[in-house]
Amino acid sequence: MADELRFDGQAAIVTGAAKGIGRAIALLLAKRGAMVVVNGNVRPEGHGPEEDVVAEIRAAGGSAVGVNGSVADDNACRAMAAAALDHFGRLDIIVNNAGTTDTQLRIQDAPSPVIDDQFAIHVKGPQQLFRAAWPHLQQSGQGRVINLGSASSLGIRSMHGWGGSYAICKSALYGLTRQMAGAGAEHGIKANLIMPYAYSTMVEKSFGGTEFGNWMQANFDPAMVAVAALYLMHRDCPVSGQFFSVGGGRMARVVFASRDGIHDPDLSPETVRTRWAEIMGEEDAEQMLGDGFFELPSQARDGAAFGKVLGGGK
Repeated sequence: MADELRFDGQAAIVTGAAKGIGRAIALLLAKRGAMVVVNGNVRPEGHGPEEDVVAEIRAAGGSAVGVNGSVADDNACRAMAAAALDHFGRLDIIVNNAGTTDTQLRIQDAPSPVIDDQFAIHVKGPQQLFRAAWPHLQQSGQGRVINLGSASSLGIRSMHGWGGSYAICKSALYGLTRQMAGAGAEHGIKANLIMPYAYSTMVEKSFGGTEFGNWMQANFDPAMVAVAALYLMHRDCPVSGQFFSVGGGRMARVVFASRDGIHDPDLSPETVRTRWAEIMGEEDAEQMLGDGFFELPSQARDGAAFGKVLGGGK
């Protein structure tokens, strides 16, 4: 296909690529010509199921190398970047997919050491890999970063209650993605976030055997996340600092939206009460927003527009 999105000559790191969404992304990137560093979680023997993915890519004629280690370990992140340089001579794409979940720590019982572990993997890990990859993404001139967030960050209740770790750590990735996008802009580096819906190992762990879990398994193949997200990894991707809901054949942009609201130099609590409907804005029975909402801009993308919002006008 003449207009097929290709990645020939480019090198990518995919974390948590031994299974699920990460494996699907690694396989598709390799199929489209990318050279892939396949990361799998730490094993005492120094290698794990990431080697099966590497073997699968090589058997299909692709180029891949495995790096075993947790993204929570800075040495492992540096080893991934080094592997890309040593084996492929460059690094163009990083996909921060590695993750684990916890559904038992309830928000009313937090914090606990559990949240420290979640933060190390979901927030610190992507930061460490970005730091290790930064000079090579700069050299590429068209570096791409994909962070895997979660719809859980918007609020979710498991069978144990409202969680106090996973959803909170995933919510930090919105800010992290915007900061990466801002820093990368002058170097041709683009960073975006996807909120995947897929029947992954984590979903199976949390919801396997339930009605919701069965529905996810039937309708949300991890491979569909890879298909939808591939364009964001390509050199033709036109956006940065954006968020996308992806899964089951659907892809849609997600924004932080603001109502025009009110602006009153003499604002009082009573004014807030009286003008509450203007602050909240219109919303129908299906929670669809009415007129008067707009995307809240990022300072990294449009500082002037951000200032106007804070000043009481678009």
